[in-house]
Amino acid sequence: MISILYQNVKTGVAFDVSSLVTAAKWSTKRTGSPASVELTVIANDSVAWDHGGIVAVKDGNTGIFYGYVFKLSRTESGEITVTAYDQTRYLKNKDTYVFEGKRADQIAAKIAADFQIKTGALANTGYVIPSMVEDNQTLFDIILKALDMTLVNTGKMFYLWDDFGSLRISDVADSKLDLFIGDSSLATGYTFSSDIDSDTYNKIKLVKDNKETGKRDMYIFQDSNSMKFWGILQNFEKVDENLNEAQIKERGNMMIELYNRPKRSFEVSALSDLSVRAGRALFIGIAEIGVKQFFIVDEASHDLIKQTMSLKLKVV
Repeated sequence: MISILYQNVKTGVAFDVSSLVTAAKWSTKRTGSPASVELTVIANDSVAWDHGGIVAVKDGNTGIFYGYVFKLSRTESGEITVTAYDQTRYLKNKDTYVFEGKRADQIAAKIAADFQIKTGALANTGYVIPSMVEDNQTLFDIILKALDMTLVNTGKMFYLWDDFGSLRISDVADSKLDLFIGDSSLATGYTFSSDIDSDTYNKIKLVKDNKETGKRDMYIFQDSNSMKFWGILQNFEKVDENLNEAQIKERGNMMIELYNRPKRSFEVSALSDLSVRAGRALFIGIAEIGVKQFFIVDEASHDLIKQTMSLKLKVV
């Protein structure tokens, strides 16, 4: 049973507004955006909606969403539209940071402490980033860059999310759902596509400034076979000058492994299961297109009233 709660932080008065809600959408994205809840509510004189107010969504005793009102609008018919974001909205703030010898989870913990963002379990991401200098960047971009560097150097994928009011970093490999979506199970429709137009590279060129020689050292990693069929799709990157040759080669080989393949996008509409949110992985099986594997949820949108969901998926 879904319940939607609201508290006016100025007065401290709390309300169960479930019976007033005529439409409700809960949305999550894996990277760069806060989770949101959009509500359409019947106006009621006893409920004073205000910016900064707390919105909580629960499924029975399970917390689904905990966030703060950022947008309000009202129509002549007496309907109020409310948009609330979880606390990762505050990661859209910008600042300048310099980190040396820190893991992505340590970087996230430092930023969260500086901006009074509550944290929960931050998984040890393992990879120590030699240095990061980020000037006037969003906090989101800084943390996500650290997670991307971890992925490129270790092959391990982590995601950043808010767990009912606690910022967390979790390992995608440990977040697989015991859930099957596909033939005769929840799915109501799908769109499957692939392309080599974005984030596909069969040639990786890494360069490092060499202070001793005054020149640039260049390292090239490529797949001649896919270049034969697709042409040259090159990614160029300047690496940290503190990396040694072995570390650069490891990075280049990992990048070729990650990016030398078509980018596949997969959208599925299904009956809602509220355990599904961006960052988690689930098994999709649709015989018609030969799909039978795990996918990461890139984006999830749940209609809490109609009990349906729309998913954008990525190959694990």
